[in-house]
Amino acid sequence: MADLDGDGTADRVSSPSRTGAGLTITFGAEGGRGAKVGPRDLVGERGDGAKDVLAVVADFDRDGWSDLFVVATGAFQGDDPVRPDVSELRLGPFSARGRGQSDHHVDLSEPRAIAVADYDHDRYPDLASYGHEGDGVYSTTARLGGVKGLDRRSDDRNRAYTKEADQTDRATPDSMPEADLTAFYPLCVGRI
Repeated sequence: MADLDGDGTADRVSSPSRTGAGLTITFGAEGGRGAKVGPRDLVGERGDGAKDVLAVVADFDRDGWSDLFVVATGAFQGDDPVRPDVSELRLGPFSARGRGQSDHHVDLSEPRAIAVADYDHDRYPDLASYGHEGDGVYSTTARLGGVKGLDRRSDDRNRAYTKEADQTDRATPDSMPEADLTAFYPLCVGRI
């Protein structure tokens, strides 16, 4: 639980999937009156027709506020990767409609799964994205977190963590990392 929207009330983040599709945020959960929202509620109108709408929450820019990363991608269209309608880091605090303090485009190739990871072992969150690169090639790519947020595009630093997927017929391939989220989020104690 954390205050995601800056209103002084704790909000609950639940992410039952490793793909970003199952994210649920309950705003105002501490008071028992919370409104539940998922990725489709957070993405906005540009993601209305998307097949896959995914979201993750972490403090990517290391300022103490949780940030929202949201992506919306249309249906598979063949050999060439589909450019996502939305692929944005929204710096926190952010609203229940997914509006952040500022939005930053992050270049990803047809993302179909996303997760919070720690690629460079600095105890700060990074983003893992599994996507179609084109011509039947799928891979998991990294965007490293830092004081300016996430890397905006592939570069020498994050390219070192790219891993081509051995199997492409599963929603979450072996190439997706499984981060120890307790490194980024404090443990909840007591009743929620």
